[in-house]
Amino acid sequence: MAIERKSLVNIMSEQLNSYLSTFIRDYATEFDAAWATGDFKRPFGALVRQNIANMIQEKVDGDIYRVKGSVGAGRWTDVPWIAVFDKRITTSAQRGVYIVYLLNKDTKELFLTLNQGATDVAQGGDGTGKLSFTGIAKTSSDRTEKRLKDRAALIRTKIGTFNGLAYDPIKTGSAMYDAGSIYYVRYTLTTLPKDEKLIEDLTMMIQAYQAYYELEYNTNSSKVASTDNNKEREVEMNNTVKQTLFEIESYISAKGFKYDLKLIENFYLSLKAKPFVILAGISGTGKTKLVKLFAEAIGANYKLVSVRPDWSDSSDLFGHTNLRGEFIPGAITDYVKEACENLEEPYFLCLDEMNLARVEYYFSDFLSLIETRKWENESIVTEPINLDDVAKKVYGELYIPDNLYFVGTVNMDETTYPFSKKVLDRANTIEFSDVELLPVFDFETEEVLPSPQRNEFMKSKYITLLTDIREEQHSLVTKVCTELEAINDILAEANTHVGYRVRDEIVFYMLNNDEAKLLSYEEALDFEIMQKILPRIQGSGMSVRDLLIELFKKFAGDYSAFSKDATWKQMKDYLNNTQNNLKYPRSAEKICYMMRRFEEDGFTSYWL
Repeated sequence: MAIERKSLVNIMSEQLNSYLSTFIRDYATEFDAAWATGDFKRPFGALVRQNIANMIQEKVDGDIYRVKGSVGAGRWTDVPWIAVFDKRITTSAQRGVYIVYLLNKDTKELFLTLNQGATDVAQGGDGTGKLSFTGIAKTSSDRTEKRLKDRAALIRTKIGTFNGLAYDPIKTGSAMYDAGSIYYVRYTLTTLPKDEKLIEDLTMMIQAYQAYYELEYNTNSSKVASTDNNKEREVEMNNTVKQTLFEIESYISAKGFKYDLKLIENFYLSLKAKPFVILAGISGTGKTKLVKLFAEAIGANYKLVSVRPDWSDSSDLFGHTNLRGEFIPGAITDYVKEACENLEEPYFLCLDEMNLARVEYYFSDFLSLIETRKWENESIVTEPINLDDVAKKVYGELYIPDNLYFVGTVNMDETTYPFSKKVLDRANTIEFSDVELLPVFDFETEEVLPSPQRNEFMKSKYITLLTDIREEQHSLVTKVCTELEAINDILAEANTHVGYRVRDEIVFYMLNNDEAKLLSYEEALDFEIMQKILPRIQGSGMSVRDLLIELFKKFAGDYSAFSKDATWKQMKDYLNNTQNNLKYPRSAEKICYMMRRFEEDGFTSYWL
C-alpha cells in the first residue's frame, strides 16, 4: 500500500486534523472576504494549495500519486478541493477517476470521495478520459449528470464495496461532483476524527482507487517480464504518450476550448504518421485555435501564415530574387531556416485558410519535397528546397526538416478552391463539423501549465513500409492492408480507388496508434477511412450512388432497401437503431450524409 499508516500518524501529530478543521470552519468567511475585496491571493489559499496538499503528498507514493489543492483558478470557487491523482490515470480534476476532498462551504461538510472529472463526460465520454465522439462539447448539464451517475454505479459494480465507504447521494455544493461520486466519507467539525482515522479512511479510498486502476488500466504491467527491457520501455512509453495527451487536452481545456480527447489523439497520430494535416470544416469551429494551443501545450514554436488569394507559385512561400538581384524571403523561408537550426524543438506552421488560393499552385514544391523524405542517420531529411544562387548565399541549402509540421485550415464554401487528389493523397484531412453551443458551467476550470516535449514526441517513425517496420508488426500490417484491399475493390467500381501512398500512410497511422495504445483498432481505422479515403469521393453519376451504397454496407451493415423512403433515410434509420453493431460508425454516418446530398442535389462530395 502506498501509505504507511503508523509512521505517517506519528509524524503528523494531529496536524492533518488541525488543518482540515481550519479549512472546514473558516473557508466560507475567507471566500466572502475574497469576493468582497477582489483579493483572491489571500494567505488562506496556501492552507489548501500547500499545507494540506504537501502533507498528504509526502506520505503517499510520489511515483504514482500527485496531490493538488485548489480554491479556484484565479477567483475562488464555491467548492474547493484537494485531489489525489494516480498519474497513470489522470493529473487533472477535469477528467478521469481520482480521489478528492470536497468542501461544502455552506453546510461546513467535508467529503472524501472517489470521484470523476466532468469535462470529458460533458464532451460525450465515459469519465475515464476515453472519449467516444469527435468534435467539440456534446452533452448538456442534465445529460452529463446522468452519465456521471451511471458511470459511478458501473464502477462500483465492477470493483465491489469497501468497509467504511458509503455511496448514497451527497451534497457537496456541485451537482457534477455529487453525480460523479463513486464512494465517499463525510466529515463535519464535530465528527472530524483524529489523524489515525483520517489516514485509515484515505488508505481505504486508495485501495478502492487501486482496484479501479487494476480493472481499467493495468492490462500490460503484469504481463511484462522484468528481464525484457524493450517491452518495459514500450509500456512506459505508452503510458507517457497517453498521459501527455491528457495533459495537452487539459491545457487546451483550461484555455476555454473544449475539444474531444479523441480529436486530440487523432490530430497527434495524423501528424506523427506524416507532418502534413488539413483541418476542414465550417468557420468558427476552432481549427486554427487547435493548432496554436496544441503547439503551446507541448512548448513548440508556432507560426501563423494567412494565405493570400493571389498566391500563384511556390515563391510566395519560399521567396524569390527581384530584378535588382535581391532575394526577397517568402512567407516561411526564415521559419524553415530556424527549424533546420533547432532540430530538437518541434515547429508548427499553420497555413490559415489554405484554399483561398489554389493549393496545387503555391504549394507544389512542398508537395513534391514531402515525398522525398528519407533517413539520414537518425534524422529524416528531404531533397533541398529549390532556391537560386542568390538565396543560397543567404540561407544555404534548406530542406524540410523532421521537426517542422504543416497544418492547413480550410473552409469549404463558394469563396475557396477545391482540393485535387494530389493534395488529398498527401494529407490527413480532419473534419470539424459537430458543434454543441450549450456550455456546461458546473465545474471549475483549473490552471494548467504546458507540458514541454522534445521533437521525439512528434517525430515520424515510419517512411517506407517494407524497411521501417519490425517483424512483430507484420500481422497488424497484413490485417490493415487486407481490409483496405476490400474497400479498394469497392472504390475501383467508380474509379476512386487509392494507391500505395494512401495505403502506406494509413498503415503508419495504425502502427503509431498500436504502439501508443490510444484508440481501438476499429476507431483508428474509422478515422483513417474518413481522412484518407472518403474525401476523394465526389460526382453525380449512378456509379457514385452505387459506390456509396456498397461502402455503407461495408461500414455499417445492410439495410432494407425495399422501403419507399429515400435511401439516405433508410441509412439514417439503420444508424439510429442501437441494436445494430456498426463497424466504422463515423464513416457510415458520413456516407449517409453524402447519399442525402446525392439524392437531394443530384451531386455529392465529402465536403459540407
